[in-house]
Amino acid sequence: MNSAIASAEPFKFDFTDPQVMECPYPLYEQLRGHAPAHFVEGAGFWIISRYDDCLAAIRNPKVFSSKMGFRPGAVPDEVMRIYTEEGFGDLPDTLVSNDPPSHTRYRKLVDRTFTAGRVRQMEEYMVEVVRELIDNFIEDGRLKVMHDFAIPVPMFVIADQLGVPRSHRDKFKEWSDAAVAPLGLLISTERKIECAKLAVEMQHYFVEVFADRRKSPRDDIISDLVTKDVDGAPLDTPELLSILNQLLVAGNETTTSAIGASVIRLAQEPELVERLVREPGKCDNFAEEILRHESPVQGLFRMTMEDVQIGGTTIPKGSLVNLRYGSANRDERRFECPADFDVDRKNSSSHLAFGAGIHHCIGAQLARREIAIAVREMTARLKDIRLVDPDKLSHTPSVILRGLNEFEIEFSKR
Repeated sequence: MNSAIASAEPFKFDFTDPQVMECPYPLYEQLRGHAPAHFVEGAGFWIISRYDDCLAAIRNPKVFSSKMGFRPGAVPDEVMRIYTEEGFGDLPDTLVSNDPPSHTRYRKLVDRTFTAGRVRQMEEYMVEVVRELIDNFIEDGRLKVMHDFAIPVPMFVIADQLGVPRSHRDKFKEWSDAAVAPLGLLISTERKIECAKLAVEMQHYFVEVFADRRKSPRDDIISDLVTKDVDGAPLDTPELLSILNQLLVAGNETTTSAIGASVIRLAQEPELVERLVREPGKCDNFAEEILRHESPVQGLFRMTMEDVQIGGTTIPKGSLVNLRYGSANRDERRFECPADFDVDRKNSSSHLAFGAGIHHCIGAQLARREIAIAVREMTARLKDIRLVDPDKLSHTPSVILRGLNEFEIEFSKR
């Protein structure tokens, strides 16, 4: 173990350093060049940073397992008490944190949720959602981007698809944030406890929705989940909550971050805004490129089930590994001039922002359309987009996500 770590560490760095977290890309370049398999001292996990290595790992779930569960010592006793005594216990592994054959059973149930065909049928509806939001702020000439645009676009869509009121948007966002915050590994014990309480609150809310849909099914996702069988049996409440939690998070976190990053890009490149007005079809590739360039999900964890060689370094069996999508998506071996944002890039869509293989994001097609529509509608109606206090742009510290903190823009109407 020690020899492997030594061979993987030609330099030292603090992965949790705020400056590194804010702009990790120079570090990623160093890792790709000198330590494609790097053990992070103090954090207890490895980083895999090259595109081909990440893709190979994603496609090999037998060696790189997603089924990790709670790691010893990672969850405070009070958090476990809240889940056990006030909620529905340790929810089962269903999708993101699961492997075949169990994963396959659940995946079949949700794979048809956001198929390409279904998303195409939703196009007009998503345009209406975005236009309504723009209508609400266009006369102001100023916008709080995250709260009034980037968050509600996907949140309204997923709320509508789940069949729950949009008026609960702020609570849904609070629940979603609470679900992903512990995964970032950088929050306090107090915040972990707060997140657990919010998670349990969400559980009780949706248990009531489940009961309602069993009595009166509608044309929505929750009705599909509670009325469909898996291997001849209906899902129980913990299984339903596990799947729903992942749909709620997957349905908005990546898209929110990507829309926020898109607005920053439009403010920084006014000539690109005008080009998108002339060529609105380019908004589709803009969406792919923002996902590649910014990687809202910077990396996800796997557990090695046997010793594995990466870049000449042995990662031992039982190691926690972070597949660093944020680095892979800027790998110069895969993408020419990867630090450049290029709306004409031919292979933008080969990014790993949504993972790949059996764990490819269920909502990938939906997210792509939401981002493209948001950019197309915004550029069609706004011009002279300017950042307010650009020096204050910042991201929430997280090992997993690259989420933007609130920022404002000013603009003129077309």
